[in-house]
Amino acid sequence: MKKIFFLIIFLISISSICAQNDRIEIISDVAKRELSTYLNKIPFGQENMFGFYNRGEFFQADIGTPYEMFTLSNEFLTNKNTINNKDNIVSTNNWRVPIVVNNQYRALLTVSMVNSEWSVVKIGAKGLAEELDVFNKRHPIAGEQKILRIFQLKSDFILTSNDLAYPLASAKNLISINDNDEVSYSLIDLLTLVKNKINTK
Repeated sequence: MKKIFFLIIFLISISSICAQNDRIEIISDVAKRELSTYLNKIPFGQENMFGFYNRGEFFQADIGTPYEMFTLSNEFLTNKNTINNKDNIVSTNNWRVPIVVNNQYRALLTVSMVNSEWSVVKIGAKGLAEELDVFNKRHPIAGEQKILRIFQLKSDFILTSNDLAYPLASAKNLISINDNDEVSYSLIDLLTLVKNKINTK
């Protein structure tokens, strides 16, 4: 009986991983297809505001691995007695896809569901792209990464596949740590910290 149970759990895990990989491939394909269109929407003379030195770099641009965007569930935000666990982190159905030039993240494409189809809706976020680039180079084996955006506190965290959360600059301001310091939290500790911050606002 135990063997059957573990086999079922294993098959569900494999199915979930395959579905996630398929989704990442779809998001990547959409970003590649629309990359040139969105680069050319950048006004002449404003390339630097979007992370590029000149328009010639557009021809070298490629995309990196997409980041799924997550946030906190309404239940977590409204119920003071909610247990702090992974179920409180929910997808926003938005993805941020790095635009890469010379092995550097320069900006991000936002891919969202529009009229039942995935589509690029925005280009920008130069500062966040730079932060993600630095994090990736410091943690080359961090595995799959997600972005947790806590809108109520205007803070972003990187979530790694082993359930560690690393505060980005906006979150470091929130929890009063030096921008040069690198700290991480377990998911439970992070949710406890966030709930305390939200409850005292």
